[in-house]
Amino acid sequence: MKKVLIIDDEIKLREAIVELFSFIGYEIVEAQDGLEDLEKVKLHSPDLIICDVMMPKLDGYGFLKNHMNSAQSNIPVVLLTAKTEEIDEITGLNLGAKDYIKKPFSFQDLKRIVEKHL
Repeated sequence: MKKVLIIDDEIKLREAIVELFSFIGYEIVEAQDGLEDLEKVKLHSPDLIICDVMMPKLDGYGFLKNHMNSAQSNIPVVLLTAKTEEIDEITGLNLGAKDYIKKPFSFQDLKRIVEKHL
């Protein structure tokens, strides 16, 4: 069973993603910000990370910078965000994200991107 770490401070969105991916057979770990996530990556060794960009404490870009310099940098990160400017996407990809999904999104699109990187 593939394990996915979902990091998003929007509780309802995070819970919806967790429920949908759990339903189709993924093991899910949750975090609500980038600082909490850095610890959960070490503890749970997920196969993929879905990370929101705009979060308190440590945003998605800050998480990605730390993640790419960690022993777990081989774990792919998909950024999920309401930031729709091209420069935001370029920034995320240049930091090492494997993909960049803009909100709002369909679950089918998110599922397709997750499967692509697993």
